[in-house]
Amino acid sequence: MITKKLIQKEQAMHAIANGEFESNILSVKSRVVIVMTQDWCPQWTNMKSWIYGIEIDEDIEIYELEYNKVDYFYDFMNFKENHWRNYEVPYLRFYNDGVLTKETNNISESEFGDIVGK
Repeated sequence: MITKKLIQKEQAMHAIANGEFESNILSVKSRVVIVMTQDWCPQWTNMKSWIYGIEIDEDIEIYELEYNKVDYFYDFMNFKENHWRNYEVPYLRFYNDGVLTKETNNISESEFGDIVGK
């Protein structure tokens, strides 16, 4: 079962200040995916149509941040691009037991399933 949560401002500010999201986010379930994107992105529109309905055996938490819709847009975008060196949207980070295991951008439903253990 996949659940969805939105990244809150204080969580994003923690990532900017510390280079990574808080451990209580990364370890909330055994598998966590963080999606950082902008709402206008056509690849994200496509992914959003299937990502929360994918059938998997594991419990997974997906955190989402459409950062063009927040008042700290430029701060977060600069952090994402300069610290994580990722200039594309959507940007996904996959964690297993709190440890980063994969980073990717636009991804198909089958590729997503392969990564999370569908």
